Amino acid sequence: MLRGLGWATLALVVMAVAAWLLSRFWPLPAAQREDRRLLEAVQPNEGRNGFALLWTLPFDGLDQAQREAALADDLQRWKALPSPASHASVLAAAHAPLKLDGAGRCAVGPVGCLAQVRADPQRFADAHAGHAGLHERLARLADFDRFDSPFQPSGIELMPLPAYTPLLDGASAQALAYLQGDVAGAVEAGCRSVRFGRRMMRTSSTLMDSMMGAVVVRIHAALLGDMLIEQSPDYVLPASCEAALQPLQADEQSLCQAMQGEFAMNKAAIEASTQTAGSRLLLDRDHTLARIAGNFGWACRPAAAEALAADVPLFVSPPPQWDVGCVANPLGCTVSAIAGPSYAQYAARSQDAAAMIRLLGAQRWLRSQPGTAADALARLPAQWRSDTRMPTLSADGRYLQLQRRGPAREGEGPYLSMPLRAD
Repeated sequence: MLRGLGWATLALVVMAVAAWLLSRFWPLPAAQREDRRLLEAVQPNEGRNGFALLWTLPFDGLDQAQREAALADDLQRWKALPSPASHASVLAAAHAPLKLDGAGRCAVGPVGCLAQVRADPQRFADAHAGHAGLHERLARLADFDRFDSPFQPSGIELMPLPAYTPLLDGASAQALAYLQGDVAGAVEAGCRSVRFGRRMMRTSSTLMDSMMGAVVVRIHAALLGDMLIEQSPDYVLPASCEAALQPLQADEQSLCQAMQGEFAMNKAAIEASTQTAGSRLLLDRDHTLARIAGNFGWACRPAAAEALAADVPLFVSPPPQWDVGCVANPLGCTVSAIAGPSYAQYAARSQDAAAMIRLLGAQRWLRSQPGTAADALARLPAQWRSDTRMPTLSADGRYLQLQRRGPAREGEGPYLSMPLRAD
């Protein structure tokens, strides 16, 4: 009996080892291999990198060379000891960052930023007191071509990210300048903000960077629409606005580069988790990375570029299912199944930023046309519409609108809109 039990135990061990080996060497699906290839085929961005200014945006009294030096110091500290303590700039020890007053930022909701500032200009003026340097730096961000972060993922530590709140300080400051009589300056500043937002969307190192770029584009396009509707139809935009307000191309809306950054962070975490023999028994590096690639690779596939060009919703891959490879990779399969939240909403937000620019272009074009807006809308040039989201007039005829594709924040309705006449 004991001999039989021993042989049975040995057979079970042999079968378990065989199943583990079969699973470990189970071939990766071609689609996952292709997704990983796309995510690792990172192409460098060209032009001047403005990340040093973005990273040190909250600090006054520094020239560009000092900002570059501060970023270099922070980068060396991160490389030496990646930790949450490395997320704050060493500048904070000698330069107090600018304190921003939330009362100076426009609230999200049906009332536009210009109307909010007009209703209480003193509140916004008080909140922006002493922020001239910040607003000058916000304007200078548009002079850079890219915003590549030099920080690289390190193990399970999240990469340091710049402070994004200062980016939201500009819209109400521009509205205040407009109401104080500097129409041309406010319009040009709004266009510069749109240009910066577009470049941040296109050259983002992380999904957060890309989404902040899209937010900047949306809020400043809306503000420009509110300011321009109060000008005469033949108002001449500053020369810098023409390029900033052209329709966004597919590569500007693409989340591919952002997803390459997200994949790189996941890759660093997985590689840090497979440093011991025991962990490698439960987590197979290549199989796990291939599965995780399926969560991000959709953004880099040719179909994604085609969808963005046509303004149709992107297909976002669902989390991978349990398969034979998971027998030898239970931990990796569990991690990859939860590594992919619903990214469809992020792709939709990028498309909504592009839609806001089209609505602004449609507003400007319609105001130059004879006859009613309803008649002119039927002749709207292709560059200011898409086949899937044709702008329509609101029931009262005061707004040009189209269906919002991304999730609405509290206070927002189902439509993106642009005014067609001043209140």
